[in-house]
Amino acid sequence: MTAKGGFVNESDICRKFLNYKNDSEAQVWLEIMGYIPEKIQKIFAIQIPVRINIQKAFELGISRDKYEETIKYKKADIQVRVEIIIDNMLHIENISLKKANRSAGFNQVDKRPVTTYQQIWNFDCNIAKWLRLFTGDILPNDILSNTELSKIKDKRRLFLNEIPANELDNIISFFSTNKLLVITDILRGRGGLSAEWFLVTQKKDDNSISWILKDINTVCNFYAQGEVVISPKGSLKIGRVIMQRKGGTPDPTSLQFKINPLELFNEQQIS
Repeated sequence: MTAKGGFVNESDICRKFLNYKNDSEAQVWLEIMGYIPEKIQKIFAIQIPVRINIQKAFELGISRDKYEETIKYKKADIQVRVEIIIDNMLHIENISLKKANRSAGFNQVDKRPVTTYQQIWNFDCNIAKWLRLFTGDILPNDILSNTELSKIKDKRRLFLNEIPANELDNIISFFSTNKLLVITDILRGRGGLSAEWFLVTQKKDDNSISWILKDINTVCNFYAQGEVVISPKGSLKIGRVIMQRKGGTPDPTSLQFKINPLELFNEQQIS
């Protein structure tokens, strides 16, 4: 849908929710989430900071026991608290916000060192070794023979199509078997600040804003569609998700996952 007003970032979205009685887009969002705006007593909407201390976590409803898991797997950018008139019920909705840009195409949704992903997904040390060679966390000349080194394009890292076939098969097999787990972790997350909703906004040439709001399970299933294959550029395509070396600064040897949020605007694909 397209809005006439301008809103792009988290603070804009929070203001719209807080002004839901007068904001038609916010009313539509609440209806998509299953609420009847007229039945709402009050709404609180806040931005979730990138770094969260323990006191802030308590304010967001996170217990001490769940704190570490929540910080590690946080995916929500905004928290909306909806107070319903009947029985004074309070509902909490966590929303992940993505700004789509036609010129950029892909958005990074998660990045961490390979060893951190190994702890999360429990793949074996051999897969970890080759993925670290892929990101440059391990240099090829520390592992490969001179003959093998002469066959690679970049002495700082390996492309996936330069990894031995049997090792590459193991990597593809792991991500094929665990595709939905991987995609759910990088998009929804886990714990008290996992995302329940996915809101994509796109600023158009006339300064209007297109947006689409979907529940996170639908989004995860959408991006999981497709096989696990090597991309033409030597990265890994996991359904609709691209896994590649981070490169650049900071964290040049981290593994990163990217999606194209614009794909969600094709309603025939996600219906």
